Amino acid sequence: MKKKFSTFSIIFLISLFLFFLLNIFITYSWQFYNAKKYEKNNSFPDYIHELFSISSPDQSILHRDTHLMKYYFKSFVGPLPKNFSSKFVNYSKDGRKTVNPKKCEKTFFLFGGSTTFGWLSTDDQTIASHLSRELNEFADNNCVYNYGSPWFYSKQENNFLINLVENNKIPDHAIFIDGINERCGGFTYEKNIRDQFEEINTQHRTQIFGAKIPSLLKSLPIMQLYSRLVNNNMVQFIILEENINCSDKILKTNFENRLKLRKEICNLYSINCISFLQPFGGIHGKIYPGSDGLESQFRKYNLFKTIDTDLIYDISSVLDNDDKKYSYVDSVHYTHNANSLIAKKIANRILENE
Repeated sequence: MKKKFSTFSIIFLISLFLFFLLNIFITYSWQFYNAKKYEKNNSFPDYIHELFSISSPDQSILHRDTHLMKYYFKSFVGPLPKNFSSKFVNYSKDGRKTVNPKKCEKTFFLFGGSTTFGWLSTDDQTIASHLSRELNEFADNNCVYNYGSPWFYSKQENNFLINLVENNKIPDHAIFIDGINERCGGFTYEKNIRDQFEEINTQHRTQIFGAKIPSLLKSLPIMQLYSRLVNNNMVQFIILEENINCSDKILKTNFENRLKLRKEICNLYSINCISFLQPFGGIHGKIYPGSDGLESQFRKYNLFKTIDTDLIYDISSVLDNDDKKYSYVDSVHYTHNANSLIAKKIANRILENE
């Protein structure tokens, strides 16, 4: 009996050690594979390559670095990008790196989601950088700060502005680009955060370990590989149904109320604020192949285009005059040229109001 137990123990320890080694192997081989994949292949489709002014290898670097960004959770605001430095994508406490003059006499804070951030665009070709160049053609020392953040919508943008004001960062102008990310409520990663809260919300701290075991097992590299290969699951977060599924009336009313609240915040701090209804992928401009069936975008646009122009100014048609083959690098994110067209329209509106 003792010998059998000893043999079993040895087999168990060897198996555990091999399992440990297997997970380490998957971790590093997966990273090596991804690095080599980016080195050898341009991750953008062939028909998108000509829309960039950078070389094919640099396009691959841009694609890789955009997806390498990590995020942290900021109370009251939601997930924000961590400080990040790379060849084409850079983010700091002042937002996404933007082409600006060295001296700032007027400040413009730009808010929005990933299209405003400039997903799959280089720092110098985002809407913010183009807007800075446009504004400085008419007056010197206008600085644009790009506070666009992936997944953000109007409620988070309002909270982001309040957060900046509380830290004595008050702009002369606040520009908001909204529409495609608008939803009932909540924020990305909300389910993940709720689940983690439940894991520590136990009767006694000694029970936390047991509550975290399912998440621990799910996080193992071998389980992640299984999820990727078998379930084809590439998403690490799940958006809650309650955040995206509400009636047309609630969706539109919530958006209008957030726009009204935004105006009051801006008036309180003497900030010149303008909100813009952005172009929608699958509807406006030269449509990306296969994105003409985005029903949720049609729903949102048809609801929001009827909102009073005093609350939001519709610039969604600006891409209809795009002379390039496509206005998007994927189903929703703009090309460099589309960013330029949007920035020009925003600059014209700002100058009209001054």
